Parts: sequence; C-alpha cells; structure tokens
Amino acid sequence: MIIQMYIQKTKLKKTMKKIKKIILLIAFILIKSYAMQSQINVDSIIANNAYGPGEKLIYSVSYGLIKGGEAAMTVDAIQSGDDFYYYLKASATTSGLITNFTNIKDIYESWVRITTGFPVKAARNITENRYIRYDEIYFYRNENFVFDINTGRHWIPNNCHDFLSAFYYARQTLFKSKFFKNEILDLTTFHDNQLYPVKVKYLKTEKIRTKFGKVEAHRFVPILEKDNPFKNEDDFQIWISNDNNFIPLKIKVKTKVGSVSAELIYYENLKNPFLKVK
Repeated sequence: MIIQMYIQKTKLKKTMKKIKKIILLIAFILIKSYAMQSQINVDSIIANNAYGPGEKLIYSVSYGLIKGGEAAMTVDAIQSGDDFYYYLKASATTSGLITNFTNIKDIYESWVRITTGFPVKAARNITENRYIRYDEIYFYRNENFVFDINTGRHWIPNNCHDFLSAFYYARQTLFKSKFFKNEILDLTTFHDNQLYPVKVKYLKTEKIRTKFGKVEAHRFVPILEKDNPFKNEDDFQIWISNDNNFIPLKIKVKTKVGSVSAELIYYENLKNPFLKVK
C-alpha cells in the first residue's frame, strides 16, 4: 500500500510539472509572434475595449472528479509618477485531497502601460512543495533587453511580453469574433530566461455549457511539434468566450494519470456584457 501511494505521488508530481507547461500555453494563447514583427511601434496608443480595472475571474480546478484547487485573474489600475499602469495578477493554489500529494501556491504579476498594453515589469512568486522561487524582470525595450534580478540581461525583440501581459494584450488587440478554420497563430514571449515560441490552432466556434448557461466560445488546440508536451491534438483544449471580453471559459487537459480541467465559476466587473445564448 505504501509503495502504491509513493508511485501515485511521483506520478502526480510529474503531472504538476506538465501542468506548469500547460499554464504557459494558456497564457501565451493568441499573442502573435512579435519576434517577426520588429517594426511595431511599441509606443503607439492602443484602445482597450476588452477589460478594465476591477475585473476578476475565478476558476475551479479539478483532477478527474476531485476538486483540486482554485485559480484567479485580476486587474487593477495604479499610478507611478506621471504614468498609469494596469496591475495584472494571476494566482493558483491547490486544496483538499490534492494537498496530500502536492502543495502549490503560485503568483504571477505584470505591470502594463495603460496606453500601449506593453509591460514594464513582471514578477513571479512560486511555492511548490519545497521549491521556492522569486523573480522579477524589467523591460528595456528601446535597448532590446530585459533585466532579470537573478540572471542579468537577456536579449529580446523590443515588442516582447511576459506571458501574463501577453494574454491580456491578446484580449486587447488580437482576439476577434471570426477566425478561419484551422487558422494557425504563432506565439512568442519571454519566460525562464528565454523566448518561448508556441503555435496554436483555431478549430471551431461552438456553444458550450457553463455555470452561467450556454455560451458561444472559440476552441483552440496546440500544434503538435517535436517538443510539444502533448501526443494528441485534443490532449489540451481551451475555450475563449466569443464576446467582446474574450475570457477563458474552460480548459481541458489529458495526462498520463488522468484529466485536469478548469472552469470559470465567478466573474465581476467585466467591461462588456457577458453574452449567453439560448
């Protein structure tokens, strides 16, 4: 019995590492490859009709039939000197029976210029069992580098994002009501001292059941390449609301030890009406 519990615990730890990669994919989704777009003017003022201060999204995370934790994403507005910023925060914690096998409390933060949507600073505070890490990066995009407080300078394209700001920038500028079937989107952002290229594919727009009723959503999957953590296209799927908010509604992931899912259970202060369908 003890040996069996140890094996299950080991498998779950490996699954949690895979889930971290999944979280990155979720955050990267729909931010086009800026490394290939060096002519973008990062100082241009960009209208934001998708989100605003006070927005809060809460998700229930389950491992199979067991509720295993909660995730939250929030937006606030702050002032520093003469500049105004969005303060973006994403957090994830385990709870219940899952804490017998693994204990996670992760916090990601990003400070983004309200006028342009580009970050000036990002931070992460990670606690995963005995592993603890705190990190901050500062963007010097006119000089094409970021400064990491732990590892120093790293070259980036001047229009690069951290993964949290990338997701909100996608909501602000790149999401749309219609995609071409099988449309492929190339993604790039900076994380763990390197640039991350990711490709995702749009499958279809469909009506899905949520806690709030039926909602129309875009469904995306990753493109399967050599270094992709998934074997099959449907091993990872994400549904994004097809309204002017463009928020994640549902995420499904298949792993060797079962399935992991996250579903929106609460929202407040959305910038646009949350559209439900009959």
